[in-house]
Amino acid sequence: MSRADTPIRIVILTPIRVEYESIRKHIPQIKREVIEGVFFETGLFSGANHDYEVFIQETGSKNTIVALASEKAIRLLNPAIIILVGIAGGVKDVQIGDVVIGTKAYGYESGKEEEQGPKSRPEVLSYSKELIEAARVISRDDEWRKRIEDSATSARVFFGPIASGDKVIASTATPLYQFLKQHYNDTIALEMESIGFAQAVSPYRRIHALNIRGISDLLDHKSGIDENSRQYMAANRAAAFLSEFLYQLDCSPFLFTDMDVKSIAKELYSLFFPAAFQEVGKDFTDAINGDIRAIWEKVKPFFIKDDAFEALRQDPEDSAAQGVLEMKLRRVLEQDADLLKSVVDLVYAAK
Repeated sequence: MSRADTPIRIVILTPIRVEYESIRKHIPQIKREVIEGVFFETGLFSGANHDYEVFIQETGSKNTIVALASEKAIRLLNPAIIILVGIAGGVKDVQIGDVVIGTKAYGYESGKEEEQGPKSRPEVLSYSKELIEAARVISRDDEWRKRIEDSATSARVFFGPIASGDKVIASTATPLYQFLKQHYNDTIALEMESIGFAQAVSPYRRIHALNIRGISDLLDHKSGIDENSRQYMAANRAAAFLSEFLYQLDCSPFLFTDMDVKSIAKELYSLFFPAAFQEVGKDFTDAINGDIRAIWEKVKPFFIKDDAFEALRQDPEDSAAQGVLEMKLRRVLEQDADLLKSVVDLVYAAK
């Protein structure tokens, strides 16, 4: 495939320093950048299919902190992809040094206290199915292991839900673990950031998110390796998988870049306003081009109750109202990848 002129922008968040340093080794010619007081390091990563403009940030631990950092990174950088990378505790099947790709985020502290005791209201959020499937393909070969510093051929990649909360689950004997086993029995790993991360990114449906973790310890199975060494190994292996993942990833089948969204929104807006505004009230029933009618049916719900839309009904040349509606359309497309995909072919067919 041919490369895009503009690199794809990716944000990589790490909760703690050992994770950050492991990622940093894989980004060439890295440089510091401060945006509205937020410290990032950035560099260009060249993959087999795309060039990526990578921004990495050490956020700090816990769900609330990572949620705030994720929201701010999205606002400041408007990435196409955002990935949380770090270490985690293994719950079942995995061993220290394995890598886990989160298929879902569980919030094990969700719920409320009632007279009969705490009542669980499981919070479950998902990640990008496209990135997860790409990770599955990449996990099937040995190329990612070649990027591990210790060349560990035994390291494996698992896929499953990762649960998080701000209370540490230290052993299987704790009430919190029993709660987890009862309500989230398929949990494969534990940490303290993923539900906050997933909460922050889930409203942005066009942004593809993923959670990659290296296993640094196991519940009730203490290792003879000291904690710092285990964390370093786990972080190194998560970073190695991320590096090969980015190298092999081909996101052209599912990813729309920022320029795509802007240009599609502009093209879409120009189909309806202001020249064709007289047809809006008739739902384009007289339009010769059936694609225009099909597009209007998809976007009409976002316009018909807007004050700016009513202003244009009175004055189709109202530039302020035009600007408001065009910006609203862009925001809708940015946050709804399914809508974007469904209209993009129609837009170009209707031109």
